Amino acid sequence: MPPMSDDFCVIAAVDDDRILAGCLERSPDIASGALPLTVIRGARSMAEAYNSGLEQTEAAICIFAHQDVYLPEGWLDLVRERLRQLEAEHSDWMVAGPYGVKPGGAHVGRVWDVNMGRELGQSGFAPTPVGSLDELLLILRREPGFQFDTQLPHFHLYGTDLVQSALSTGRGAFAVELPVVHNNRPWASLGGGYLAAYRYARRKWRARLPIAMTVCWLSFNPLHLWRVRWRRRNIAERGAGLLADAAEVATAAGYET
Repeated sequence: MPPMSDDFCVIAAVDDDRILAGCLERSPDIASGALPLTVIRGARSMAEAYNSGLEQTEAAICIFAHQDVYLPEGWLDLVRERLRQLEAEHSDWMVAGPYGVKPGGAHVGRVWDVNMGRELGQSGFAPTPVGSLDELLLILRREPGFQFDTQLPHFHLYGTDLVQSALSTGRGAFAVELPVVHNNRPWASLGGGYLAAYRYARRKWRARLPIAMTVCWLSFNPLHLWRVRWRRRNIAERGAGLLADAAEVATAAGYET
């Protein structure tokens, strides 16, 4: 049997209510109340935010989504079906998401990236094992006592940390076809909080390095991160507001009618 709708909840760390209202809250399943949403504000790190969300729900399957993600109409029914398929083929799964990176570095998934103005990935792929997942949306099949690592600083690399935590305990992590709209704005810098999280994750997972991620490789070789930071040197700072109407993008992408 596929998981029931009552098995699910969405948890989001929020710092801009206008973006939340224009994207995640506007998702039809959330707006109708079919998919409960727990909002966390004022957290000092994503681990703190998501652990707080876990404390506020008994849901068996927790979906951690960015405030700028839009879930197209019918997404809850789709995720139930996709997880039924995943369970049938990989009963050891613990983590899933719509976009990830295979251990060898190839990307797999299906997400409309508003900043790039195009779909990343493609349709028609089977559940695929990954070594990292994009943090725009993560699905956790809850384990007793599980918590995000509170030592991981700031708001980055928790997707990689979650996947590696699952793999280190013999569980599985997979990209599954669950198209969403990411109404994102580019990060201009990979210094500051990103660099702090990168250094922590590098120490924590040193026995598993290198690990392919969506932005770059997690590695003790400084060239991997340096090259990406150099390519981003001319990216403008993140502006206020949204780049597009999320529902209109979903319709144009063919994700909903």
